[in-house]
Amino acid sequence: MCFINYIKAGYPIMWVKTHEETRVLTEYAHHISSLQVENGEAPYTAVSWDVADGIRPLSLKGGALATGKSIDGTAQDPMQPLTWLDEQAPDNTILFLKDYRPFMQKEFGDSTLINRKIRNLITKFRSQGKVLVVMSPDVQIPSELDKEINVINYKLPGRDELKIVLKSACEASAAPYPTNDEEVINAALGMTASEAENTFSISLVEAKMFDPKVIRREKSMIVKKTGLLEVIESGYTAADIGGLENLKEWLNGRMNCFGSVAKAYGITPPKGLLLAGVPGTGKSLSAKAVASMWGRPLLRFDMGRIMGGIVGESESNMRKCLEIAQAVAPVILWIDEIEKGLSGVKAGANQQKAHEVTERVFGELLNFMQDRQADVFLVATCNSLDSLPPELLRSGRIDSIFWVDLPDEVQREEIIKIHLKRRGRKPGMFDLVMPQLLKASDTFTGAEIEVWIQESLIRAFNAGRKDVEVEDFLATASEITPIARLMKTDIETSRAAAKARGTKQASKVHEGVKAPAAQTAPRKIKMI
Repeated sequence: MCFINYIKAGYPIMWVKTHEETRVLTEYAHHISSLQVENGEAPYTAVSWDVADGIRPLSLKGGALATGKSIDGTAQDPMQPLTWLDEQAPDNTILFLKDYRPFMQKEFGDSTLINRKIRNLITKFRSQGKVLVVMSPDVQIPSELDKEINVINYKLPGRDELKIVLKSACEASAAPYPTNDEEVINAALGMTASEAENTFSISLVEAKMFDPKVIRREKSMIVKKTGLLEVIESGYTAADIGGLENLKEWLNGRMNCFGSVAKAYGITPPKGLLLAGVPGTGKSLSAKAVASMWGRPLLRFDMGRIMGGIVGESESNMRKCLEIAQAVAPVILWIDEIEKGLSGVKAGANQQKAHEVTERVFGELLNFMQDRQADVFLVATCNSLDSLPPELLRSGRIDSIFWVDLPDEVQREEIIKIHLKRRGRKPGMFDLVMPQLLKASDTFTGAEIEVWIQESLIRAFNAGRKDVEVEDFLATASEITPIARLMKTDIETSRAAAKARGTKQASKVHEGVKAPAAQTAPRKIKMI
């Protein structure tokens, strides 16, 4: 339901969640000016209030927002706009309150008086056509007003609105409209109109054109300001991942299941994927590879930092991040180590309160996973399925769950060759010593193999050798303590739990190849 329908329905108070005051006021002023009134009724008028300028009338001039002269004596005191609307304003006046949220919170000394005044006026305003509209980036409604205030979540600009911003930037700078406008607009998705306008301008200054790379860079910095989201530029593909054959096959099979053609065929777009398993086995790398494989931007969501100290802040953080993800769609939303954000905080007397906050945050995530309409594919990773609430794993929220285990001998060979090639070596040069390398790397994760090869190159370089030799690999392997030994019990427990759930294996089982087991003691490596 849109803002103007709430006005027509006689809602006396609303809360608009937005960072874009000017865009909201311009759009709503346009709607208000078009409202028809019955014979003898006062026309609808719009005014705004802020603590610096007080009450100022709003109007449109040439389609742009204009503000009139401030009414004396209405600034600074947050009670003044309420009194003015009650006693002096004509019927059908709509008052937009800027930065008013703090005055309604308990931390403000007169909040009880202000909230009581609002409650007293609600019934009166309904009969007079008067409306209070609170505007703020965050919604924190006092409990005594919770049932009275209707919340409007003002969305970030979509493609059509950004196209208007782009055309305005072209007119303002006398620049030609870009032929790759879809790519430019896709790069700007997730920004406010003001952010997009500024980003288009900096692109013109730097690149003398609307460069999607510059726009994506600027968006990355804007998104990163949330402290919870980060745009990841991924250059990884499926070829950079050793093993995980079943997972790669699953991803390839769903690459084309988005869009109108798949929808017409009766296919529901995939919603998400959960990767659980041993640390360092390629879960995070897989999330990055999905973005490259499917040609989508990648947003990393840090669930471990979502909890805030202010009442309602944690839930607001979650909603904000999910809103940005939906605005940027189509996108891959990667939640790394999702269990960290759902574990709660154990802090003595605050334990129950922290648990309640975690439950509300979790509820926001579940609603998003179940009901989202935007093309956001979720990739969540965790180390153990036992650490996750069962509601998260329900069918309809996650399309598939994979267990990512330690690589076997075939997969380790593939991983070794990938890292050798990445460092300028021809993998075939090491075929004769590969059996020794595989024995030395027994129970290594992919991450440990990467470190092992790097350390072996450093050892050979410092020794003045022309190239790395097998003795370098064997010597450095003996200095690495695999996580398979450090977390033996945890890995075995998590592996058994995944098997008991019937979780799919991310990697194929190669016949005749012994699966790696968690180590119980240091390995003894013999040089041949």
